[in-house]
Amino acid sequence: MQNMTVVRALTSLWSQRPSLPARSLIDRSRVDRRRHHGVPVTWIDGARAAQATIVHLHGGAYLHGERPTHWEWLEEITRRAGTAGAMVHYRMPPRFPFPVAYDDALEAVRELVDTAVVRSGRWVLSGDSAGAGLALAVAQALRDQSIPLPALLLLTSPWADLTGVRDGDAELRRAARLYTGPIPAEDPRISPVHGDLQGLPPVHLVAGGGDAMRSDGLRLRQRLEEAGTELDYLEAPGQVHNYPITGSGADPQAARRSQIAAVRRALGMDPAEL
Repeated sequence: MQNMTVVRALTSLWSQRPSLPARSLIDRSRVDRRRHHGVPVTWIDGARAAQATIVHLHGGAYLHGERPTHWEWLEEITRRAGTAGAMVHYRMPPRFPFPVAYDDALEAVRELVDTAVVRSGRWVLSGDSAGAGLALAVAQALRDQSIPLPALLLLTSPWADLTGVRDGDAELRRAARLYTGPIPAEDPRISPVHGDLQGLPPVHLVAGGGDAMRSDGLRLRQRLEEAGTELDYLEAPGQVHNYPITGSGADPQAARRSQIAAVRRALGMDPAEL
């Protein structure tokens, strides 16, 4: 039953078509859609990019786009952190299998950095679930290509190892198969926990103690510690997959406060002003 809860959290109610946040959530005057290296990116409070930005890669098992809870989370995190927010709408399977999503995310982020839309030392690369794995893979590529890194990796319930999908998870197996195509899932661009984790920026990692994909977070935590990466790890006992984004109540709010504080510290802003 828990595995099916994870599958629903990953795959239900998502859309391939890039959406805008609901007017009831965000005044549309605060939102604009741009293209960076041809990739659609939706900005929230884009004028703040001159000061600080959170670039987010949404989850959805690599098959489905952002859902309303993504917009609600990103709006709150950016508003309270005092940053702009940028949601990257990368292309997805089955029409666009790997490496399209990886290439879209990497090229969009690289253009943001190269054109100084995001300021050096004043931006965060964020991702949830599959998007967190993608964010980690993109950070590894930025490092390898000597492109300036984000000040922080903000990872929520990462799906960072597509080799670890169990036999019983039929929907996740299907998602992994459609995403990887003929490329082995061990490829670190697909399963970045198997890649080189040295030389990365600080990482803030949130996991749920009741998440059936908790093992991904624990494995990533271990490998980051072995690589000497600065790491802030938060796990809420009993909480489910992606709970800071999809949940409500004390634990999700505590996780959001921790994420906001980590962003502000990494960007040289006073966390005490929250």
